[in-house]
Amino acid sequence: MKPSALFGPVLAGLTRIRLVNLRELLSHRLRVTTSLMVVVVASALLVAVLGTYGSLTSSVQKLSDTISGTADLEVAGIVDSGVDDGLMGEIRREAPAARSVVPLINSPVYIEGERITVLGSDNNITALSGGLRDAVEEAATAGGTDVNELMSGISVGKATGLQEGQQVSINGVDTTVSMVIDAPEAAAINGGKFIFAYLGLAQQLTDHDGRVDSILVTKEPGTSADELREQVDSVVDGRAAVVSPDFRAKQVQTASATTRNSTLLVSLISLVIAGFLVFNTMNMAVASRRSSIAMIRALGGKRGPLVADLIGEAALFGLVGGLIGVPVGILAGRWAIGQLPEVVGSFGATIEFGLPGYAAPAAVIACVLACTGASALAARSVFTVSPIEAMSGGVAAEQRAGRGVAAKVSGVLGVVLIVVGWIMANRIQSAAVATAGIVFCIGMLLVCYAITRPLVAAVSALAARFGGPGTLSAVNTERAPRRAWATLMTVAVAITVGLCTSGVMNNLVSSITDSLDGLGDTDFYVSSQDGSTVPDGPILDPAVSAAIADVPGVESVVGGQWASVNVGESLVMLQGLAPGMSAPFVSKGSPEVIDEVLAGRGIIMSRTMAGNLDVEAGDPVEFASPTGFHSLPVLQLVDYVSVNSGTAAISHELLADWFNRPGDTYLQVTTDPGVDQEQIRPLLVAAADEATTMPTHVYTGQEGLDATKASVEQSGAFAIAIQWIVAVVAAVALLNTLLLSVIERKRELGVLRAMGASRKFVQRMVLAEAAAVAAIGSLLGVVMGTALHLVGNKILTQSTAVEVVYSPQALIGVYVVIAFALCFAGAFFPAARAGRMNISESLLTE
Repeated sequence: MKPSALFGPVLAGLTRIRLVNLRELLSHRLRVTTSLMVVVVASALLVAVLGTYGSLTSSVQKLSDTISGTADLEVAGIVDSGVDDGLMGEIRREAPAARSVVPLINSPVYIEGERITVLGSDNNITALSGGLRDAVEEAATAGGTDVNELMSGISVGKATGLQEGQQVSINGVDTTVSMVIDAPEAAAINGGKFIFAYLGLAQQLTDHDGRVDSILVTKEPGTSADELREQVDSVVDGRAAVVSPDFRAKQVQTASATTRNSTLLVSLISLVIAGFLVFNTMNMAVASRRSSIAMIRALGGKRGPLVADLIGEAALFGLVGGLIGVPVGILAGRWAIGQLPEVVGSFGATIEFGLPGYAAPAAVIACVLACTGASALAARSVFTVSPIEAMSGGVAAEQRAGRGVAAKVSGVLGVVLIVVGWIMANRIQSAAVATAGIVFCIGMLLVCYAITRPLVAAVSALAARFGGPGTLSAVNTERAPRRAWATLMTVAVAITVGLCTSGVMNNLVSSITDSLDGLGDTDFYVSSQDGSTVPDGPILDPAVSAAIADVPGVESVVGGQWASVNVGESLVMLQGLAPGMSAPFVSKGSPEVIDEVLAGRGIIMSRTMAGNLDVEAGDPVEFASPTGFHSLPVLQLVDYVSVNSGTAAISHELLADWFNRPGDTYLQVTTDPGVDQEQIRPLLVAAADEATTMPTHVYTGQEGLDATKASVEQSGAFAIAIQWIVAVVAAVALLNTLLLSVIERKRELGVLRAMGASRKFVQRMVLAEAAAVAAIGSLLGVVMGTALHLVGNKILTQSTAVEVVYSPQALIGVYVVIAFALCFAGAFFPAARAGRMNISESLLTE
């Protein structure tokens, strides 16, 4: 093959790109910039969503890997009271498949009111090639200290602020800081706020006399993981949970369900909308070059190479925009992580933004595909007419009748997808239900495409009511239906995302608040944790209850308890109910059921927990506990906000006895009638502080309820942020589309000016079209947003196990006003540009 035959087409293509494509881009810098911004923001949105969604569990997974190393199994305490350390000897003796058996303390302590994670083990930790061991050894080597010499003191992470040689008292135990650990592995452990001590001292610091939090086990070479688990299960016999070492990461996935599901729902819908806007923007950009492409065709240019050049240019456009969007998305994701609630604090992990390896390539590829797909479709419409028709006015292709079949097919398919999406939202009971939002959203977009003609006719009819400029604007709208449809759809999708996101999140917060009826009825709570978290420990000093009861103005004090219980690899929340207690379970349960629960004869359970355990009302539920297996019948199922893998309530006495947790994790304080709460609060705080050295929190029932609401609202912070990102995409896309409409009609506007039309008349004509588009687009957006709001509520009902009740949003009017403002803001510059056009240049264009 001759070199000219090989390189000739390539050189010809490069020449066309240089003379046509690059020249076109350089001569329309503003249009190129606005189009590129749409692609950049869409790419950033995808990167931020993919990174944020996985960061919650990846942070805990990193912590798990750092601590457990190469362990094959973990024998974890069923509750925070841990497991008997004598169990280690039993496993060593009776499980021949176990090669190493390593004790682990992993519990919080408080130093000057700050929560610090205490980790403890013995010399067997060297059997685990984990980050914790490596961090200790690295720090000891760097400081010239033998690891074995550290047994008399504690090693601390740098973030604790403690110094080497410093004397410190922890839970009444005096000890010395032997070493400060500043290794990279240490940052994964509670952000560097941790203490490492050898087993005996760690047990003293955490009040774990004779107990450990978990036992890490590795298997002998040549044995299987199943064989090891079978032997360890037989030895443990229900006294602890036998799980894989990464079980905490799975528990975080469930614990963060509200955050993850609401974020996933809004993210998926927003990504569909962003993809649509990118597609629309590129479609309009190519369509606006119809006349120049027709000129090349009239001069002998062939269809194939021209189409290839357009698609290649679009691919490059998507590639550049996608790449620029990656670092922007990383910054947005890091910001979003900071807005999320600290749902993994009890696991000792600090949330860090982690970008999956596939995120950046996926974002870039998605942008390239959206841009090339839009360009290919636009190119097809350009080449369906002859060059002479295309050069005539730039609108001939839009008036072809060929799209009737496509509109009908889109309409039928759209209706089918809307119905399927609605059915999915009501039937699927897992995280996969979020895909129903995508299906429903795509269905609505297809239906909107199918009714292009009625929508454009409505815009035209409304524009005609704005006097002479409006009449001309209506004519222009009818001659360019694609442009009018693209503009009003940009407005509609912006309102759709706003209404859906704010509506779903507001309804979720109000429904969760309703599910916590009874939480705010208590005058005061006293707990070792603040009101934003479930008070599941540590156990309060009994002296606190007595001191609070002696405060003048206190009528009664009722102690209660929450416990985080490992049921296999799931984590459930058990509440211990006592007579006289006010709680959501007491409000939701029938009086007869609550009496039976208080008597220790049954359990009341959330529907989420029942679903995870596959039980129904009337079925017995068996719990493994440090004192053996225990069984209770399920007396009633109720709607309760999803906390971990579910929530249930039994009697306080049973909870304390079964799980070796005597005492209270919180107190409910009722004051005498007429007592000023602001005056008695300082007295309660002083009494609690005087009775114990443990940090305590005093807050009202309403403050506890408000803190829970704030936590849910914070869970939706990223979803709201996504809403505003999409709004930015829509605003830029709107500006781009309106700008293209002026460029496309440059010659027509020049003719009007030559015939005597004033600059103000031309500007009013552009603004009249923007007003009509804003009105019809807003109406369509309200309809689409309300429909998607209803579907979103159904989706979150299925995924959070709380009946999310629909209520219309008072902000609808605000969104409509914003839409009009966006349209007029986007039309202002094109209108000003149209008024300033040079008549001679406009008439000579193209």
